[in-house]
Amino acid sequence: MEQAARRTSNPRVVAGFRRVAIGAALFSMAVSAMVLLGWWLDSEAMKSVLPGQATMKINTAIGVGTCGLALLACQWPRTRGGPASGLLSLSVLALGLATMAQFAWGIDLGIDTLFHEDPEALERGRIPGRMSELTTLAFALLGLAGLAHCSPRRLGLAQACALGVVLIALYAMSTYGYQMASPTSVTPFFPVAIHTALVLLVLALGWLAARPEEGMMRVLSSGSFGGVLTRRALLPSLLIPSVLAFGAQWLQSNEVLTPQATLTLLAVASGGLVAWLVWSVGALLDRIEGERQLVRGLREDAHTDALTGLGNRRAFQQAIEGMLLQRRERDSDFALLMIDIDHFKRYNDSHGHPAGDDVLRLVGVALQAALRPGDVAARFGGEEFAVLLPGIGGALAVKVAERIRRDLERTAWPYEPVTVSIGAAQATHDEEPAHLVARADAALYRAKREGRNRVVLDA
Repeated sequence: MEQAARRTSNPRVVAGFRRVAIGAALFSMAVSAMVLLGWWLDSEAMKSVLPGQATMKINTAIGVGTCGLALLACQWPRTRGGPASGLLSLSVLALGLATMAQFAWGIDLGIDTLFHEDPEALERGRIPGRMSELTTLAFALLGLAGLAHCSPRRLGLAQACALGVVLIALYAMSTYGYQMASPTSVTPFFPVAIHTALVLLVLALGWLAARPEEGMMRVLSSGSFGGVLTRRALLPSLLIPSVLAFGAQWLQSNEVLTPQATLTLLAVASGGLVAWLVWSVGALLDRIEGERQLVRGLREDAHTDALTGLGNRRAFQQAIEGMLLQRRERDSDFALLMIDIDHFKRYNDSHGHPAGDDVLRLVGVALQAALRPGDVAARFGGEEFAVLLPGIGGALAVKVAERIRRDLERTAWPYEPVTVSIGAAQATHDEEPAHLVARADAALYRAKREGRNRVVLDA
C-alpha cells in the first residue's frame, strides 16, 4: 500500500516539499541567530520585532535554533533520520519538559536566566527569562516530533505532534490582536512574541514537509486531483480563521469599530473568503476537466485511424495483447480476422486515390455496422483491416467473416464492385500476438490464392 502511494506522488511536488522543510530549518535558525544577537546587543527591535510587545526569550531562541538544526539534519541526504537529528530533537524535548516541570511544581532549575537577566519580564509580572506555557508545550511537541521522525513506524506520531504545534501557533497568532492592543492584559498562556508564534508555525510545517511521501502527507504530494485540491485549499483554510480573528480582535480592542460592527464585518469577510475558496476549487475543477478532455482527445487521436475512424495499429496491438492475457488467465476464447481489399491497387490506378480513400472509408463504416459493441476493428495498414472477436471460436468467426464479406460484396460501390478476402484464426492458450497475426495472415493469403472474395479459416 505504501509503495503504491509512493508511485502516485508527484516528483516535483515532493521536491518542493523537501525544499520547504529545508527553508523552514534555515528560517528558524536565522530567527534564532537574530534574537540571540539582539539580546547580546540589547536591541529591542531584534528581540521583540514589534516595539513594546513581548520578546522572544533566550531559551526560546536556543530551542528554535536547535529545532531548526534537527530539521536540517533530518533532510541532509547522508544523515536523514540519523543520530544527529535525534539528539538535537531530544535536547528540544528536554528543554520543553524541564520548563514544563518548573511551571507544574513551582521550582527553579536555573535554566531561565542562565545566559542573561530579563528585567522586562518583571515589569509584566512574568518569571524572568522563562518562555510562556504555550511555547513550552510547543517545544515538547516539536522535540517529540523530531524523535518520532527518526523511526518510520512512529511517523504518524511525528505528524500528529507537528499538527498540534500548528494549532498552538495559529491560536497564538489569532489572539495577538488583544496582545497588541493591551500589553498589560495577559491570558494564562501569554505573552508569546509574534515572531515566536510565526517560527513555531514554520517549524511545524517544516516537520510535516520533511517526509512528503509518507503518512498523511502522501495525499498532499499526490499527483491526483485530491492532491491538487488539498494543496490548493488546505493552507488557506488553516490561516483564514486566524487572520480573521486577529483582525476582528485588533479592531475591537482598539475601538476602531463597535463590537456589533466588528461582528458584521467578520461575518461578511468570512462569507467572502469562503466564496473565494469555492471559486478557487471550481476553477481548479474546470481546469482539470479541460485538461482531462484534452488528454482524452489526444489519446483517441493517437489510437484512431484518421481516414476510416477505426482503431489504428497501436490500438489493435493493445487490444490483442489484452485479449491474449485474458485468454491465458480466464481461458476465454477469441478470434482474429484479417481482411484485405481485393485488387485495391488496380482500383486506385483506375479511379484515383480519392476514390480509393472512399473505398477505405466505406469498409470502415461497414465493419462498424457489422460488429458487436465489444468487438475491435482496426486499420492494420494500407488496404488491410483486422477484427478481434472476443468470446467466439473459429467456426463462429467464419460465419461473422462471411457476413462481412457478403455485406461488402452487395454494397453499391460508385465505380465498380469491390470484394474482400478474409483470413480467420482462433487464439490458442499461450500464443503471442505476432504468431496469431501470422496465422490469420497465412489464411488470408490462402484465400487470395484460391481466387479471392472468400473466407479461409486457419487449420
